[in-house]
Amino acid sequence: MCKTTVLSQNENITIAQCKNCSVINIWRTGVLMNFSFDQFDAFYVATKKLAFDDFLERAPDGREVVILSTPFPDISLVFTRGEWHEFFVKIEEALYMKRVYELVHY
Repeated sequence: MCKTTVLSQNENITIAQCKNCSVINIWRTGVLMNFSFDQFDAFYVATKKLAFDDFLERAPDGREVVILSTPFPDISLVFTRGEWHEFFVKIEEALYMKRVYELVHY
C-alpha cells in the first residue's frame, strides 16, 4: 500500500511522493500528473527554462496563457501567468523537500 508524503502544497497544487512506488504525483485542479523520481527532475529541468512570454497565446476568453504540450497530442496543460509562477514555486519546494527526505532517510 502506498504511503504518500506531501512535499509541497497550497490551495491549488499538491505535490506528493510515494517512496515505495518511486512516484511523484502533482495534483492540480482537474489534473493528476504522475512521474518517476527521474522524470520529475527531468520535467522540471525541461520546463523551468521556458519563459512565459516566449510562448504566450490567447485563450478563447482573451486571457494570456501558455499551453504546455504533453506526450499525448490531444492533451495539453494550460497556465495563466500567475498559475505558471505558482506551479514552479511548488515544484521547487517539492524538489527541495524531496532532497531533504533523501538525506534524512538514506
